Amino acid sequence: MEETKQTEKKYSGYGYHGGGRKMAETGRVRFQVSCQPSEEKIIREKAEKAGLSLSRFLVDLALKA
Repeated sequence: MEETKQTEKKYSGYGYHGGGRKMAETGRVRFQVSCQPSEEKIIREKAEKAGLSLSRFLVDLALKA
């Protein structure tokens, strides 16, 4: 009988879960906010009016609380 050899797949790049470019270690983290589309529009408008990015606007608000 002939023995079949199992070869391990050697993935690289974006073709599998966990592949791709890793986040740079900048000391920053990401988190998500869930809201209604109408709420998002209002928040984005307020951030723009304040002259801030959406991220900075939300962080500043959270740190005031």
